[in-house]
Amino acid sequence: MGKKSTNLEIEERVNTVYQLLIKSWSRFDILQYAATEWDLSSRQTDEYIARARKLIEADSEIARPQWLAAAVRRLAEYEKESMSDRQIAVAIKALETQAKLLRFDL
Repeated sequence: MGKKSTNLEIEERVNTVYQLLIKSWSRFDILQYAATEWDLSSRQTDEYIARARKLIEADSEIARPQWLAAAVRRLAEYEKESMSDRQIAVAIKALETQAKLLRFDL
């Protein structure tokens, strides 16, 4: 039997599994990855998958106003970056998308 994982190792593994799940990896692929990379059993990997799915579920509970504010913030940043790169069409598209999300008529 291998050494017991530290809390930090477990957290890093759960976060890795989280990333794999959001990239649409199957359970089978994750089991193979965990066996190869961490020498884990299917049972232990399933526990990591369950914990990662709980994180995904928590992330999905974001309220519409929070999501909208974050989306507009990102679009404003895209607009700013594209203007500094002189990509006027991209900046205009980012501005139009912000207006659409905020339901402004253009």
